[in-house]
This record gives sequence, C-alpha cells and structure tokens, in this order.
Amino acid sequence: MKYQSFSIKYQVSGIKFLFLLLATCYLFLFVSCHKEVPIPAYIHIDNINLTVNPNGTQGSNTQKIVDSWIDLDGTSIGAFEMPFTIPALYSGQHTITIFPGIKDNGMNETRVEYPFYSTYTQTVILTQGSILKINPTVTYAASTNFSFIQDFESGSGKYWLNDTSKSTSDTFMRVINLPDPIVQYGNGCGGVIMKKSNAIYSGSTYGKYKLPATPPIYLEMDYNCNTPLTVGVNAYDGTSATSNYLGQLSVMTLRPTTGWNKIYINLSLSVITLNAAGYSIYFYMTCVNPPSYFYLDNVKLIY
Repeated sequence: MKYQSFSIKYQVSGIKFLFLLLATCYLFLFVSCHKEVPIPAYIHIDNINLTVNPNGTQGSNTQKIVDSWIDLDGTSIGAFEMPFTIPALYSGQHTITIFPGIKDNGMNETRVEYPFYSTYTQTVILTQGSILKINPTVTYAASTNFSFIQDFESGSGKYWLNDTSKSTSDTFMRVINLPDPIVQYGNGCGGVIMKKSNAIYSGSTYGKYKLPATPPIYLEMDYNCNTPLTVGVNAYDGTSATSNYLGQLSVMTLRPTTGWNKIYINLSLSVITLNAAGYSIYFYMTCVNPPSYFYLDNVKLIY
C-alpha cells in the first residue's frame, strides 16, 4: 500500500508540475505579446549636394550621388539609395556621418563610397516617432588631385579629342555652344556627329598624364550618346609630346542614353595593368545607324 500511495502522490505532483509549466509558458507569452514595442525615430534624406570651389580648379558641380552610407556614433547602420526614410532605434543627441555613394562604372551591382568626395557630419537630436530630415552637402576631398578638367567653356577645347595620328579616325570633335539646345551645362560641350555608315571616331586627349600606381583613379564625365561609346586608356613611355606609344586598354563601352548622364569610370585596374610613365584617355565610336553621335562635358581625370 505504501508503494501505491507513493504512486498516486507522484501522479498528482506530475499533474501540478504540468499545470504550473503551462501556466508559466502562458504568462510568459502573454507578457511578451503585450510588451511595449520601442518607437523608432526616423531619418530622411532626399539627396546629397556637391559644392566646388569658386576659382574653377575643381570644375563643375555635376554629380550622380545615389546612395548614403550612414554611421551613427561611429557605428555603421547601412547604405541606402536616395530618397529614403529609415527607422532608427535611437533617441536623444547623436553624431551622424554620411559617406556619398556612387555606382562604380555606372553599374547597379557595384555601389561604393566615392573616395574623392568629403563626408558629411552633423550632430542631431532624434525623437521617437518623429522624422529628422537631413540635407547633406559635400565637397571634393582635400586630397583629390585633378590631372585635367575639360568643360568646353573656351576655344582651347576645340581640338582636345581629335587625334589625327590615328588613320582609322575620319571624324572630328567640335565644340558646340549655346543656343544649341544640346548644351546642358555652362555655355558649351564637345560633340561628335557621324552621318555616314561605318564612319569612325577615334580620339584621345593631347595631354599625357602621370598617374599613381595605386588606386583610386577615376574619370568623371557627363555624356550623351545614341550609339555605344568605348572609353579606354593609352599608355606611353613618358608625358611629353614626343613620348612613345606603348599600347592601350579598353575600360568599358557605354550604352546609348536617353539624354545626358553622369558616370564615374574606374581606371585603377587599367592603369595598374599598363604600368606606364604616361597616360591619355581615348574614345572610340563606329557609326551604325546614321547619324551616330556622342557629346561630352565636365570631363575630369582625378586621383
């Protein structure tokens, strides 16, 4: 009988334990479900503006900054395509740092912080449930070097990309000025228009430029074309007018546009591969369906 009573007691205790376990789980779930959810503050950015120095040594302020890479109090919270509104589980005073982001070589898949733009830092007050709108403005970083800038604002650019030494080229670049409606920035742009099938434009900068053996090296430009346009790098054994030509590498071929577009072309790998004393930039187009054309403006070679 003692054994039997022990068995009954054990069964009763087990039922109590199960009841207590279920009650505890229910209480935990009830509390969890009714726990107050933190209310975030929100950060909103429409775009990032670029300013340049007024003396003209940095060229125009055209830009295509598409992303904001954001740090809050030194901790990265992500990269976001503008415009955006994002939640932040913070409140009170904080330091926000914004790094301007671009599409490397114009590709959606290669989003990077652009190394030649400065960062933007601001002390902000974040309030739960409120939207903080930030209007960042950046400049070119102090360490940026401009090998050349061509904005076609003067006659000096008239023959800038006409390389008559290349026998394959039968077309020349000219400067197009206002009031021609194709001009969008300033008073002029460079233009090549080919009206005959199979016509070829092959031109490069007259100047030959010394570039570092380490990245980053970029070509910035605004362009407008209706036919694929190839951009590449020529290599020389020096930077003088008599330097010997060593070869070239094609960097990328730009697709036709529906108007003006800004692009940042990464030349770093090409320059490292060529490993030369001097470099120039070349452009190549073949006329497919006349007229084939391309226009350039605000061209900058920077490192």
